[in-house]
Amino acid sequence: MRSIFSLLNNNEATTRLLQKRGIFVVDEVIGATLLIATAFKEQPEDIVVITSNLYNAQKVYEGLLGFLSEDEVYYFPMDEILRSESLAASKELLAQRIYVLSKIQTEQPKIVVTNTAGAMRFLPSKDLFNNHTLRFEVGSDYNLGEVIEALVKAGYTRVNKLDQSLQFAVRGDILDIFSVNLDKPVRIEFFDSEVESIRYFDIATHISEEQISQVTVLPASDTLLSEQARSTLKERINKQLEQDSKNIRGVIGDELAKTTSRDIENLLNYDYHVSLYKYFGFVEEKHYSLLDYLDKPLVILNNDTQIEETTSMLGYDSYNYLRELHEIGKNISHLAIYRPLERVLASAGVTIRFREHYKSQEEIVFNSRPIIGLAANMNAAIKLIQSYLNENKKVLLALSTRYQLNSIANVLKNEQIPFEIVEGLSVPEGKLGLTTFYLDNGFELLDENFVVITSRELYGSKGRATRFHSRFKEATILRSYNDLNPGDYVVHERFGIGQFLDIVTMLVDDIHQDYLHIKYYGKDVLYVPLSQFRLVRKYIGREGATPKLNRLNSKSWEKTKARIEKRVNDIADKLVDLYAERIEGNGFAFPEDDEIQLQFEQEFAYELTSDQKRAIEDIKKDMQKTTPMDRLLSGDVGFGKTEIAFRAAFKAIGAGKQVAFLCPTTLLARQHYEVALDRFDTFGINIKMLSRLVSDSEQKKIIGELKSGEVDFVIGTHRLLSNDVEFKDLGLLIIDEEQRFGVEQKETIKEMKTNIDVLALSATPIPRTLQMSLVGIRTISQITTAPHGRMPIQTYVMAEKDSVIKEVIQRELGRGGQVFYLHNRVASIYAKAGKIQKMIPSANVGVIHGQMLKQEAEDVMMRFYSGDIDILVCTTIIENGIDVANANTMIIEQADHFGLAQLYQIKGRVGRGNRIAYAYLLYRPHKNMSEQARKRLQAIQDFTELGSGYKIAQRDLMIRGAGDLLGPEQAGFIDTVGVDMYLKLLNDAIMRKKGEESVEAKVVPQSSLQVDAYIPTAYVTKSDKIDIYQSIDKATTEAEVDVITSTVRDIYGRLPEEVSLLLRKRKIDIKLAGEEFEKMFETTKQINIYLSTKFTAVDGIGVTLFQNLAPLMKQLKFKLVQKQFKITLNKDKEWFDTYETLISIIKETYDPYRATK
Repeated sequence: MRSIFSLLNNNEATTRLLQKRGIFVVDEVIGATLLIATAFKEQPEDIVVITSNLYNAQKVYEGLLGFLSEDEVYYFPMDEILRSESLAASKELLAQRIYVLSKIQTEQPKIVVTNTAGAMRFLPSKDLFNNHTLRFEVGSDYNLGEVIEALVKAGYTRVNKLDQSLQFAVRGDILDIFSVNLDKPVRIEFFDSEVESIRYFDIATHISEEQISQVTVLPASDTLLSEQARSTLKERINKQLEQDSKNIRGVIGDELAKTTSRDIENLLNYDYHVSLYKYFGFVEEKHYSLLDYLDKPLVILNNDTQIEETTSMLGYDSYNYLRELHEIGKNISHLAIYRPLERVLASAGVTIRFREHYKSQEEIVFNSRPIIGLAANMNAAIKLIQSYLNENKKVLLALSTRYQLNSIANVLKNEQIPFEIVEGLSVPEGKLGLTTFYLDNGFELLDENFVVITSRELYGSKGRATRFHSRFKEATILRSYNDLNPGDYVVHERFGIGQFLDIVTMLVDDIHQDYLHIKYYGKDVLYVPLSQFRLVRKYIGREGATPKLNRLNSKSWEKTKARIEKRVNDIADKLVDLYAERIEGNGFAFPEDDEIQLQFEQEFAYELTSDQKRAIEDIKKDMQKTTPMDRLLSGDVGFGKTEIAFRAAFKAIGAGKQVAFLCPTTLLARQHYEVALDRFDTFGINIKMLSRLVSDSEQKKIIGELKSGEVDFVIGTHRLLSNDVEFKDLGLLIIDEEQRFGVEQKETIKEMKTNIDVLALSATPIPRTLQMSLVGIRTISQITTAPHGRMPIQTYVMAEKDSVIKEVIQRELGRGGQVFYLHNRVASIYAKAGKIQKMIPSANVGVIHGQMLKQEAEDVMMRFYSGDIDILVCTTIIENGIDVANANTMIIEQADHFGLAQLYQIKGRVGRGNRIAYAYLLYRPHKNMSEQARKRLQAIQDFTELGSGYKIAQRDLMIRGAGDLLGPEQAGFIDTVGVDMYLKLLNDAIMRKKGEESVEAKVVPQSSLQVDAYIPTAYVTKSDKIDIYQSIDKATTEAEVDVITSTVRDIYGRLPEEVSLLLRKRKIDIKLAGEEFEKMFETTKQINIYLSTKFTAVDGIGVTLFQNLAPLMKQLKFKLVQKQFKITLNKDKEWFDTYETLISIIKETYDPYRATK
């Protein structure tokens, strides 16, 4: 059976392209990708496809992936907007470029898709790039100092522990690196200079996984300077500075000299910051670009007219931009951002031009066109197929799922339309073929009389997410937002709020011990042994909350704690009562999944993440019980909560029950309704929406159908809570963002919840400690991983400037997108909107803010959602908004005035579609910025680069999540003692109410043996010490200590004697907590152990113990004191080993009797 490509091999355009002759008239996406893929399959060779802009490059890349594999097509993206002056930029596109530069150097034929800016970007030579690529092999020797130097030169950032790509860490003989060609970071362990092992590790837990024998580490930058350029750059730049200084004097001349001096120093120190790229072409004598990484590739200019326009525009913009910077003393003259395109193309073998419009007879036309329009229903789909068959064309239906194929096959049989099932993109023998194959769009080949129709045209299925696989990875589970830094506030359980100063190691009687040094009010200080760290918690309040320090030994802390304990007791009562009510409730046990449920789930176009799979499994288990479900599903915006809710809804409807989906706003209800219509389309489910957008007469009709049971699934606002709404048999209530409903509405929801299953959705994360507290009261599922193949949000921190704002908006509108412009002052928001309207006269500008009437605000948002508004000037009212898939640029004025959690939420409004999104965090530059303003600016830079600012945002969101769950009135109490202490008190109260032991009661106490058991500072950093001491303190079994031992060994390297002693001592403490031991006390010369009466009461156990201890008898004395064994150990040189053995033997002697109790 012939494929579509063999069919196209006879096309004149394919023949001429293979001959590399001619100019081609071809559709920019579907035509270009088909023609290029056909030529590549027939004659595989290196091809570079250059498009006019990044958006078109992405579309062509996605199109080619429909026909070719990911090993054959690569995407080399370069941002087109000139932001070299940005203080910070996220690194997804950089990581992608580095990855592609390494992959395309193989001999295997491949296609590289790039935009004009990507093709014209200055790059290091191929040899220089490869010289900065490191290779490690087990058994080989390396100088670790030289390796560290090489990593710095290659652009890597040194950290204590990795939390994202392009970083490295060194701890003793351990070297961790995260290169962009790896899905997981690697840990290389040295023994002296030899590589002893290489293993992947989990970036969230830092625990090693798979062992490997070798690894390649790519550079961390694509702006590497040659040694020749490095040796001459100071002289070269200063020479130009000298020339420029003749024309620029005074304050600006001074600024130019200062900036240039700083830039030279940074360049010499291997600083690869985005702002220094502009020097690259100036200091390097020889220039290279993407084409130089391939051997004379075929270059296709896809839409040559647009590329020419883009080239001149980029040249004009970059010239003006660099000139502006020069005139204010920010850089020397004669710098360049891009290589001229004609010089770039000199490295091509042959350059072929594609264009969209016919200009002369010599041009070769490739007759293809996309299929326009979507079928509204199956009748329309059949008419669409029949219309092409009637024109005597062959038709191939490419269906996304096997279910869709079976579904349409049944309809075709009923309509008596003959068809055949084919493999892949094969041409059917007859008129009509069906295949399971995913394509974004259908198309028609006019010369071949052949049509491909996809699920998009037949079912209205929206395209799947992009297949872009981000090479930049970061830890999705943030372990360290509780990192303790000097100056942080802490809360001691007994002494209250103090300020952490440092970790100090003290030597007392030849024994080292680590302490937290904490400052209290006035001159009060406290030294807390790190072994008692469980008594201390980092104070975490909402961003900006500053607590008051307590006095040591004053009553104020006790009073504060008592007041909060009373409050949490009230909450605990409510929660436990709620739990009891739910347990007593008699719900409906839904049946297990059937074949139709499986079909519904297989219809989903995307692969579920492991978190999503776990969440839906847990929800189904809950639904299959007779106890009514009350589960909270928490996950970031866009992490796939809606699909989980729809699967639960389908399960309920399949069992004959009705489902209600309650939304806080009309817009969210409309959005969920539209998505549901699409998702449930082929299953004959009656879905209705109930909100103010529905006419009164239609509402009345829907309410009647709910009562009669005709409506299966209703999606609506608080209108669903009205007295006139009755259900025939409601089985599942889904609530989106419950915290956004009013008090009365919440009461109505509470009444509705009785005896039905409830699934609540929330975009704010819930603290792990709160989840643990609510075990058995409120079940919680968290989705913490983003769906596969999401396009990244490129984020930039930059000075506010009208010319840049205009450029940013024009670029987004130019690719058919929409823009959020956040101006958070209502008083001047209309003036700002007017200014933007003048800036972009052709755009439709809308305004939305919190002082508008709710209906008015929703109407504006609806117009934006529908595409009637191009630029929405808004306040933070959009923080909890709807998905506008077409809005992919967010501009935030005075971003340094926002909380990081708020920035995180706002940024999440873009990037919901399948194209790269942009967030611009603007600040107003001042000559004399205050220290506070500087700190805020630093925080948002850090946030942008996914550093600690990002962790602070996550932390604050968790506080918000706790407030949402427990009630907003708790915020003040949380701020008083910090969220950790508050949740600890709440947990204790809940445990007491449930008659269970608190966590504290289960803690195994630490004995104070006179051994030098501690963690030396030479082994780990001070902050890591806290982590390790905490882990040791929490361990209640010997198996847990073994896990800690292997983890510490894995992450930090071979255990020093002192750390080994610390872990061995913890195992002894755990054994001593057993019922066979009464007590132990130590003197300078002896250790005395008293065994319990339970031990002594076992018949004949004394004889067994004597026999077992025979090898140690010389060091021991036995005595029976009031029917208890007392064992005395004399301390000699090896006393600790003997003591450890002694305790183990006593435990093992008693173990058989413990089992019978």
